[in-house]
Amino acid sequence: MLKLAGFFLLLSGGGVRMTRYLKQALTFQAQLQQLQSRGLGIADLDTANRYLQRVGYYRLMGYLYPQRMPGSDQFLRGATFEEAVSLYEFDRGLRDLVMEAVGHIEVATRTLLTYHFSHAYGPFGHLDPRNFSFSPADHRTWVDGISKEISRSKETFIRHYQDTYSTPAFPLVPIWMATEVMSLGSLSRFYKALRAVEQKVIARDVEMAAPVLQNWLHVTSVARNVVAHHGRLWNKELGVSAARPRSAGWSEPEAPFPPGRVFFLLLLLRRLLKQTTADAVLWRDRVDTHLQKGLTTDRHISGLGATHAWQTHRLWRL
Repeated sequence: MLKLAGFFLLLSGGGVRMTRYLKQALTFQAQLQQLQSRGLGIADLDTANRYLQRVGYYRLMGYLYPQRMPGSDQFLRGATFEEAVSLYEFDRGLRDLVMEAVGHIEVATRTLLTYHFSHAYGPFGHLDPRNFSFSPADHRTWVDGISKEISRSKETFIRHYQDTYSTPAFPLVPIWMATEVMSLGSLSRFYKALRAVEQKVIARDVEMAAPVLQNWLHVTSVARNVVAHHGRLWNKELGVSAARPRSAGWSEPEAPFPPGRVFFLLLLLRRLLKQTTADAVLWRDRVDTHLQKGLTTDRHISGLGATHAWQTHRLWRL
């Protein structure tokens, strides 16, 4: 078999040229010199060196990239390392605010799913594929996944079940135990696999349409994974687009915010927070304060998927 990494390959169909990767690791000093040689202004070399050592060149490039000339490694006139650091710190604070909201939403979702499902199907109803819209194979995969999460858990109530009960055998535990240790991704799949009647009952509880709630739980799960791995939020497509509710204010002309960007995520988190024990207005005000400090240029605003009128938009002020 040809080792593609060792050859230039011109694919006959698409004309894609592939070549061997030859770049070598650079010292921190060499990284600084490379950035400067490409036209990046660095006012404080000691601080820049410390960020390269503790944050990393590639992570910082996510915040430096918008300052580069299109299609070039060279930076735009006036580009600075300090602007990238400012965006990095802004983004770090934004991740904390997003994770705080997601935490409240995750707890509320666990409670709603557990309450309605257990009353409809009993403590072990989740083990019966007939109670879901899953295929039997997909249901088995889902049960296997949550069984692994249960087996890894160190929660006292999980260990108590394991030590006390033989039927159903551990790690098959009651739904109110299982949901407490499920990941948000598993909870999202749980809701998606519910029969339509249960989906609608839960959606009515939060005053939303079931398809929108299903989509928003998935988007929230994706956002949580990004944040949990300290991924960048600013100037990033989340990889999944949020559904627009049919209710007033959410249509594209009314809310011209890209549904795959972070400002739309903030809007949907604000809406979901209203159905939790969190003070949604206080959270919104804290995000307000943070965004005002960070969204100081057109590039910063567009990178978040917002507009200049973001702060007064009806969905944000409600």
